[in-house]
Amino acid sequence: MGLRGLSRYVLAVGLLASSHAWADDHRADALLDRMIEAVRSLSYEGTFVYIHGQKTETMQIVHTRDERGERERLLSLTGEPREVIRDEDVLTCVWPASRSVVIEPRRSRLGGLPAAIPDRKFGPDSPYRFQVEGEQRIAGLSCRTLQIIPNDDLRYGHRLCINEDSGMLLKSEMLDHQGNTIEQFMFTSIQFPDYVPDDRFIPVMKGEGFTTHRVDAQSEMNPDPGWRVRDIPDGFRVASVSKRPMAANLNPVQHLVLSDGLATVSVFISRASSLDDLYMGVTQSGALHAMAVPAGEYQVTVVGEVPEATIRMIADSVYHEARP
Repeated sequence: MGLRGLSRYVLAVGLLASSHAWADDHRADALLDRMIEAVRSLSYEGTFVYIHGQKTETMQIVHTRDERGERERLLSLTGEPREVIRDEDVLTCVWPASRSVVIEPRRSRLGGLPAAIPDRKFGPDSPYRFQVEGEQRIAGLSCRTLQIIPNDDLRYGHRLCINEDSGMLLKSEMLDHQGNTIEQFMFTSIQFPDYVPDDRFIPVMKGEGFTTHRVDAQSEMNPDPGWRVRDIPDGFRVASVSKRPMAANLNPVQHLVLSDGLATVSVFISRASSLDDLYMGVTQSGALHAMAVPAGEYQVTVVGEVPEATIRMIADSVYHEARP
């Protein structure tokens, strides 16, 4: 083969590899987009197992989206009894052990599945790579595996299994940097009814003697724009900033949410009642890390399902920029 022929061969091989890579990326994007739409739009009810840290929980979920919008009810079948009901505007939490009901405005579009559901489309600068792999069988249905591989050590990987007929997510695993599963959820049964009656979204645990606590949307306060994060990890951005009273704190709490489209990190900032109340430390439960650090007379707490190094990077760079 002459030099010209060799050049053509190398070019052809390169073009073929590029076309395969483009096809794989396109297939992964299409599968991910379909899953996001299915989780939010389909009517489904089923039972799933959620394993995180040293805990294994079994939950029942009912979900629909109709002319009244998106509605969902989660009911614990093991462990501490609790029930969560979401509609377009309101989040209701029922805690039978304390005989209390908390009703507050729904602030997030995230649903009740404890799984990796992206909150935005990924572009060419995505901090993840996507790879479509083989099939599995979950809850009596076949599903296609989608591997989500991080480009660095600042976030975890994920392995999803998606039913290609419906687009529904049937299983999700969170993976550490060695590929070990550190958290997972999986349906054990699931159905897709044509219609879900309204009474399926009425609390079943609520009864006489329960105290109802309402969190008014008007209790929201103007956030202090001086609070910043100096070193935001690559791929993350500030998704939201809010400030409001919280029952566990005497002073209002400012809440910054950082997101890379898949992983989220919460930064809570509140003035301490006294300097003796300030503390520093790191805790972990499964994939969840939390770190508390003082910032002057304020307590900063950073929480997220990301590696400890990411939590430390954020916590160590929270500061207040005084107004001129």
